Amino acid sequence: MGKVLERFSGHLTELTHSEKHVLYYIEDHLDEAKTMALTKMAAANNVSTTTIVRMCHKLGLEGFAELKYILKTIDATILPTDQHPIQRYVEDITKSLGTIAHEDLERIAGEMNKANRLVVLSVGLTKMAGEYLSKRLMQLNQTSTYIYESHMIDLISNWIGRDDLVIFISSSGETDTLLKAADKLAHLNVPSVAVTNNPDSALHELTDYGVSAPVQKVTYAGYDVSARSTLVMLCDLIFEYLLKMVAEDGEEE
Repeated sequence: MGKVLERFSGHLTELTHSEKHVLYYIEDHLDEAKTMALTKMAAANNVSTTTIVRMCHKLGLEGFAELKYILKTIDATILPTDQHPIQRYVEDITKSLGTIAHEDLERIAGEMNKANRLVVLSVGLTKMAGEYLSKRLMQLNQTSTYIYESHMIDLISNWIGRDDLVIFISSSGETDTLLKAADKLAHLNVPSVAVTNNPDSALHELTDYGVSAPVQKVTYAGYDVSARSTLVMLCDLIFEYLLKMVAEDGEEE
């Protein structure tokens, strides 16, 4: 996956065929697209300017001007000075473990244990973390549903219940598809959990419970190489807390 597609990977399923065609064109003609006017880009792709503007909005942008800014800065490198990747990972994990509250994990495990059904939502590059947690839950015979397609996430409010628990997994906590779903669930009073790498994200504001492993934002040659393995670490911790709670409940019976 190229720089542009990776940057907007969480929104690809929301685009129409024509809109995807434009985005793929930008990926293949990045240097030219950086300075291309809206009308010229529309002509090059045989689409209307409205199609491109609509694509920008679906990508979570204000409009074409913001897209152009992202394209011009996409090759920027943001790397910690004089720091090797292994050292950065050690610092990220050490810092994250130091900020995770035991009480937060207990509360999340408690909500999971009493929920009628668990629904795990994740998109883009964090899909693997969502699938991982879902398979972990299968080991406990927990009733769970894992959803990663944007159009299915958009429909979740049609069938979710207040006795269920929705778990959002997002590195940035700013993915538009997940934010829209979280906002709907908040209005329906459906309990939800945010698992992110950003404790100050909008997703944490919209959910009832949350746990985060903050990591350094790192890009290299236009690629986001910020650690996402910490999300799997959080899933492991959540699962272990839930496992102990289920085991303790069994002993009491």
